[in-house]
Amino acid sequence: MTTPNILLWDIEATNLNADFGVILSVSWKRLHEKKVHNVNIGQFKSFQTDRTNDKEVVKQAIATLSEADMIVDWFGTYYDIPMLNTRALFHGLQPLPPIAHVDGWMIAKRKMKLHSNRLASVQSFLGVEEKTPLNGPIWIRAAAGYKDALAYVVEHNDQDCVVLEQVYDKIKGLCNFHPNVSVMSGSVDDEKPHCPICDSAKLQQRGRTVTKTGFRQRFQCTACGGWFSGKHQKVADIS
Repeated sequence: MTTPNILLWDIEATNLNADFGVILSVSWKRLHEKKVHNVNIGQFKSFQTDRTNDKEVVKQAIATLSEADMIVDWFGTYYDIPMLNTRALFHGLQPLPPIAHVDGWMIAKRKMKLHSNRLASVQSFLGVEEKTPLNGPIWIRAAAGYKDALAYVVEHNDQDCVVLEQVYDKIKGLCNFHPNVSVMSGSVDDEKPHCPICDSAKLQQRGRTVTKTGFRQRFQCTACGGWFSGKHQKVADIS
């Protein structure tokens, strides 16, 4: 078995649209590892002459994410992924390949009932570590190339990844459309079943899911709280 390379990631840009903004910073961390990694526009020589050149940021972010078995983000379906891909096309780079993907916003929207599905709202409701604030003047200074403001944006970006991981760990058990992590690790081939959401073998048998021709054993993972069903058993095979 191998440990899947699951990356939580987030971007910070000067605008919500890729034709009117550039990507200032991209942060990512591997699931349940402490270190947060970052690439930002101020790290490259091109920043000295063109403070809007995000080509190297985009290039490095795509290279890193392309090596992942699965990526996790918040509203990434509608913002982070399209933003990164559009900036890649602008610079003549190849976009992201198809990657197993969990958008935490989708879990909140489909499986929870809150007044807002923003990460800050879900984080506050669940009582996990707070996001750092990012006010307008700092954002404007960062977009204008001031390194002190850019450093604060990077810090904010890193913290978003930490908060994202904590929220994801709490809500992923609700996600019945989660990619199968036990397939990524190879544990799906074991005789003992593993949770497809978190790959834990700590399972409890809880009832059955009845079909027209038989049933499936229902399991709940005691690690993440997720539910899944075992192999289909026909009535004729049981009697």
